[in-house]
Amino acid sequence: MKKLIAPIITLLLSTNSFAALLTPEGNTEKVEKVPLSAAVTANIEGESLKLSSVGSGLRAKKVVFVNVKVYVGQLFVASPETFKKSESEALGSLKDQKAVAIQLHFLRDVDADNVQKSFKDALKANGIDTEEASLKQFLDSVAKGGEAKEGKALSILAAKLKDGSEAIYYETTGGGLSEIKGAAGFTEKIFAIWLGKPADDGVAHLKKSLLKK
Repeated sequence: MKKLIAPIITLLLSTNSFAALLTPEGNTEKVEKVPLSAAVTANIEGESLKLSSVGSGLRAKKVVFVNVKVYVGQLFVASPETFKKSESEALGSLKDQKAVAIQLHFLRDVDADNVQKSFKDALKANGIDTEEASLKQFLDSVAKGGEAKEGKALSILAAKLKDGSEAIYYETTGGGLSEIKGAAGFTEKIFAIWLGKPADDGVAHLKKSLLKK
């Protein structure tokens, strides 16, 4: 089991040496002046896979009595027909997805430590052990990924691999890419950040928006 969940590689690559993790297709609407895509295409183990948009919304955070707009999140899944848009079933329905992705379009600069902290707080709110090998590497990749820049998108893609394991691909707003491999269920643990028990009111509002029918 340790061999299965141990991360196999971590890559930090520049935008000049690696294509974007997700290639947008078509346009839908704008949220907070951020143009959103109807779908994205990802390349996983040599296979080109299309993921459709199933929801979007604003992530805000209260700072000293003021709600600060942080990012616009957009959720994509490979099989929208099996994705359940209810607050109690959405996370569990990811078991039926070959791949799922979320793009965070930042509306302000956020340093890497605060991005990591927000993710870690959300994982802990869902009772997830952040010291587990694959989770720890994910959070380390976030911390090492640098500042999330205003006007840029941070992408997280999760995919089921042919060997039965699951991989998380984390692309920073600067184009750096990390890949972390984990056991079955890794996807649900990471996406509990947005689709699980909300860590605060801002995440709760975003979750409702992502799942709006």
